Amino acid sequence: MGWARALLGAGAALIIGGIIDRAAAGDTPTDLFLWLAALLLARAALSAIPPLTAAATANRVESDLRARVFDAVLRVGPWSGRRTGDTVAKATEGVEAVGALAGTFLPQLITGMSIPLLLAVVVATVDWPTAIVLVLVLPLIPLLLRLLEKRFASVSARYRETADQLAARFLDGIQGMRTLKILDQADSYGDRLAEDAERLRAETMGLLRVNQLALLAVDTLFTVGTVVAAAAMAALRLSAGAITPGEATAIVLLGVMLIEPLSQIGRFFYVGAIGRAAAAQIEDLLSTAGRTSWPSEVATSAAPGLIEFRRVSFTYPDGTKAVEEVSFRIEPGDRVALVGPSGAGKTTIAHLTLCLLHPQHGSVRVGGPAVLVPQRPYLFHGSVADNLRLAKPDATDPELWAALEAADLTDTVVERAHGLDTQVGERGLQLSGGEVQRLAIARALLVDAPVVVLDEPTSNVDLESEARLRAAIDRLTSGRTLLVIAHRRSTIAGMGRALIIRGGRLVETVEAGQT
Repeated sequence: MGWARALLGAGAALIIGGIIDRAAAGDTPTDLFLWLAALLLARAALSAIPPLTAAATANRVESDLRARVFDAVLRVGPWSGRRTGDTVAKATEGVEAVGALAGTFLPQLITGMSIPLLLAVVVATVDWPTAIVLVLVLPLIPLLLRLLEKRFASVSARYRETADQLAARFLDGIQGMRTLKILDQADSYGDRLAEDAERLRAETMGLLRVNQLALLAVDTLFTVGTVVAAAAMAALRLSAGAITPGEATAIVLLGVMLIEPLSQIGRFFYVGAIGRAAAAQIEDLLSTAGRTSWPSEVATSAAPGLIEFRRVSFTYPDGTKAVEEVSFRIEPGDRVALVGPSGAGKTTIAHLTLCLLHPQHGSVRVGGPAVLVPQRPYLFHGSVADNLRLAKPDATDPELWAALEAADLTDTVVERAHGLDTQVGERGLQLSGGEVQRLAIARALLVDAPVVVLDEPTSNVDLESEARLRAAIDRLTSGRTLLVIAHRRSTIAGMGRALIIRGGRLVETVEAGQT
């Protein structure tokens, strides 16, 4: 569209020159006026298309890139060491910046570099010496912008980093608001947020200063210089009798048009700089996921409910050895507890069972899918039904009520005015701790997995809730393989055996009756 608009504009400039020459000769160029009107209307109509295609391109890029970022986060998991707010900023503002780079700046860069050459060819049809002079002047603009780009690169990188830090701190403050209020540190934290915001303002102003420098250089120096060069050449060639007054006018108009696309590069230079900085950050995130160590052997083709570890070792990215040479076999239907002090490696073994982590050495065999009921279940903002259907999107209302009944949660939901449409609040804050646990159990029931992993689900509830939870857990795990992360003796009751974990190693197996 940019090329088409440029050619239509060039045609209009040539027609204006023809009108001047024919008027000077005493002719009435009515036909040329009609052609001029047609070209200008067509050029105006084409002007509406580039913004639409730019938006469509940006949307496609953003959609694809967000999917890739989300996939990368899933591959790396929560153990990457990246702050959640920083990742969120990259997936939102960062992706939008890359979308603007693809939809706005890159097309403008391509047209800005190619249209002047296209118009120079048109000038050459009128007067080739003038075209040569203009072609020699044009490369100075890209060279200057290239020099400014180095300065822009450092400024835009600092801007993106500062923006991500502010987003991360803001999210931390929102998530930890209750703790800040309890510790009477809300005002102090707000002051730190204000400091980060001021740093972002300063970086933003620095970015704008460099962009204004680019605009000054392009608009003031080279725009004026190119137009002056075109006008001077037109005057010289006219005085030499090489061109007509109309052709001289056309050359000046073409000179103005020739600089316009390069000026647009300067105006959108900050979009390109921010987009490239964001692209570099996102590329780093994607490459981190690409370097994630995947297992040489993780098998799920075992008998339903079987769990088998064979000399499994796992080390976290920071170098922490969590599991070393662990081997055990849990038969379908067994009830086994993982027992050990905090940091012994129990949760890592559970995550390996669930395929949330993958061993660097050894193999893990799991018969069928495994479902986790964590110590602190995560509920998404939405209704009871929304959270249950995460496990089974096509579940009917009767199936949801059956799961709630099995989790001893039916009465609680019925008592709420909206039933299954009851809002649980962010992270389930509208429910009690026991209700959150039982809703997580109901959700796990809908998965219908042969392996169930429990992470001390009764550790954060009162005695009455614990009794109800135990009944719900018994219904959940009936006929399934159960692996429980245990921190207190009451959790071990009813287990067939216990695997004692210390320092990432399996040091002892205690059979039923000895626990």
